[in-house]
Amino acid sequence: MAKNIYELLNEVEMDFTEYEDLKLSPLEKESAKQRILREVNRMENRTKKSRKKSMVWQIAAGTAAACALIVTAIGVANPTLAEDLFSDTFGKLIGSVQGEKDEAEKTEIYSKMGEKSVEAGDELAKQGDSEEYTISAEDNGVTISVSDIYCDGYVLYYTAALKTENEALSQADGIVVSSKEIGSDILKVEGLDMSGYSSQCFDKSSDSQFVSASEINLLSDTDGGAWEAGENGTAVVDWTITNLTGYLWDSWDAQGEYESTGRVEGTWHLKFPVTVDTSENKAFAIDKQENDIVVKDAVKTKAGLVVHVHLPDFRKAPYNDPYNDPDLGIKDAEGNFLQWMSQKHQENADGTTESWIMVLYDGEKDLSFEVTAKDEEATKIADIKFQIPE
Repeated sequence: MAKNIYELLNEVEMDFTEYEDLKLSPLEKESAKQRILREVNRMENRTKKSRKKSMVWQIAAGTAAACALIVTAIGVANPTLAEDLFSDTFGKLIGSVQGEKDEAEKTEIYSKMGEKSVEAGDELAKQGDSEEYTISAEDNGVTISVSDIYCDGYVLYYTAALKTENEALSQADGIVVSSKEIGSDILKVEGLDMSGYSSQCFDKSSDSQFVSASEINLLSDTDGGAWEAGENGTAVVDWTITNLTGYLWDSWDAQGEYESTGRVEGTWHLKFPVTVDTSENKAFAIDKQENDIVVKDAVKTKAGLVVHVHLPDFRKAPYNDPYNDPDLGIKDAEGNFLQWMSQKHQENADGTTESWIMVLYDGEKDLSFEVTAKDEEATKIADIKFQIPE
C-alpha cells in the first residue's frame, strides 16, 4: 500500500540554509496564513476519501473546517425537496453539494443539523429581541445574515447566508472572510477567541447567493465535558467580518494561487445568542479495552455521540509509530464509519492520551472503535465493540 501524503511530507529532508530569511510584515504573515487555510479547505474538499480521521490531521482540519464542512443521506437528493424539509439556507447548502464526490457526507450532516437546529430569529425572540443582538448586517452592498443554530454543549453549529450586489463578488465560486486588523479575533464565543474553529468561507448556491456552515468545536475549551452555558443557559457569539474576497476554485493566477474576482471592505458585525441545549445529553459508561486502548465512556446528544477513549503512546513498542498518529474511527454494525465532527485530545505525562471524539449519531445501537496503523498493511491495532443503551 502506498504511503499517504502526510508520511511522505514528514520524510522530506530540507536544508533551510539554502533559503533567504525573509522578514515579513504582519500583513504579509496574515496573507500567507489565509492562503494556507484556503488551500487546506480546497484540499479537504477534493481529497477526503474516508470518514476516518487521524489525531494530527484533525487539528489542522479544525483550523480550516470552513468550506468543507461535512454531511450523507437520508435520501435528500432533490434541492427543492431539501428546501421544503429544512430551512432555506440548509436547503441551499444541500443543493450546492449535489454532484460533488463528498455529496453523501455533506448531505448527512446538513440534513441532521437542519433537523435539530433552531432558526436564529426564534433564538433571538427568546431573549426578548434585545437590542444588543444583531443577526443581519449590511455594508457596501453586501448583507450577511445568520440563519440556523445548533448547540448541544459539545459542538456549536450555525449557518449564514450572504447576498451581494457587488459584481466582482457575484462572479466568485466562493467568498473568503477575514479581518483587516491583524491579530484581531474574527469570532468569539462568550468572549473566547474561537476563530480557528469557524467557517471562513461562503460557497455559491444554485440561486447565485452564497451560504456557509460553521462548526465550532466547544470540546476544545473544556476538559472533555459539555460547555458550561452563560447567563440564562446561553452562549453569546460575536462575529466580526471586515474583508470579503471572491475566488474561483478552478482558476489560478501566475503565482499558482486561486484567482480572485475582487475584494470588498466594510464592517459586518453579528452578535447572537445560542441556547446551550443539553436536555437530551445522556452519559453512560463503556469500559472496554484492547491492546492498551480503552473506550471509557460516552455521551449521546441531540445529533452526536461523544466517545472518551484512552490511547497508549504509539511511538513506543509494539506500535513504533514515530508520529503517534494512527487512524481512528467509530463504525456501525455494517462496518460503515460514522461521520466525524470534532475531537479533543490531551496528552498525559507518560505520553498516553485522553481523547474525546464526536461523531454524527442517528440511533445506531451496535458500534465499534477502530484503531489502524498507517503502515503498508494498514495493521489493525484494535476493534473494540460496544453498545449504546436505550
